Amino acid sequence: MDWRPIKLIPSRHLKVWGSTDLQPWFESGDEKVGEYWFTTDANQTSTGQTLGQLIDAYGTAVTGSAVKLAASTGSCGRFPILVKFLFTTGDLSIQVHPDDSYSWANEDSPGKTEMWYVLRADPGAKIALGFKEITEVDTVRQSLSNGKIVDLVNWVNASPGQTYFTPAGTVHAIGAGLVVCEIQQNSDITYRLYDYDRPRELHVEKSLAVADLFPHPGASVPVATAEGSLLATCPYFETELIRFDGGKHCTADRERFHLLIFTRGSGLIDGQPFQQGDCWLIAADCADYVVTASQSVEMLRTFAPRLIE
Repeated sequence: MDWRPIKLIPSRHLKVWGSTDLQPWFESGDEKVGEYWFTTDANQTSTGQTLGQLIDAYGTAVTGSAVKLAASTGSCGRFPILVKFLFTTGDLSIQVHPDDSYSWANEDSPGKTEMWYVLRADPGAKIALGFKEITEVDTVRQSLSNGKIVDLVNWVNASPGQTYFTPAGTVHAIGAGLVVCEIQQNSDITYRLYDYDRPRELHVEKSLAVADLFPHPGASVPVATAEGSLLATCPYFETELIRFDGGKHCTADRERFHLLIFTRGSGLIDGQPFQQGDCWLIAADCADYVVTASQSVEMLRTFAPRLIE
């Protein structure tokens, strides 16, 4: 195959807390869209095949030799990183995600460590991360019956350009009025602790079994790199923020795929048009390519930093 950058076609997910205002990343409409997903096995690509079909056909030419796919297809597929855009007009549930050990044992799925890069925040928009102080399990359990858990978790003001790293086990919630790009392990395992009396299933015992009842350090501090800023790094993904005008010459990593998520700007990638809201797969066997900006570009580059078990 003559490898070149591959555009990933997102799938749309409606949510009770979603939004009809999806601009400038996607076309707005009448339905409340909560999420766009890019990297499940079922996502279509610009090749005419799904991502799963590309992996079946070409294996490490797509993923690279240093990336191991998930052992179970689960609900999202084998690709190790899931990229989403989230749009909120209501508060998401107060929730927690399990780590790999618990999730494989109980859900036949990888766990879910994630990061959020804030793209837009209405005045007063907040994110909850961890607890205000070290909290006992019994205190959390008692707080669920009367909604007091909302006061136990630590709400912080969110601003565009911030990054929040959320390891598995962190009790958290994304508030209303936000647009975030979420990069995570490819898992859809979520345990809801509290959901504002919405008629959805709660998972109290599983949540308490995996929750870390401690404060969270808050927004991440970017680390300067040769090309931009390192926003997050962990055993599951590494994400760098890159901004540029004009043209940028890029190369693939023969051991690892990487993903380019365009959060601002437009132009051409290897002669193919891109715009903000796009996610492109750079397969391990991809030839060198050039990204040319017709408008100032901001993009997230993310990849698996080491072999994923």
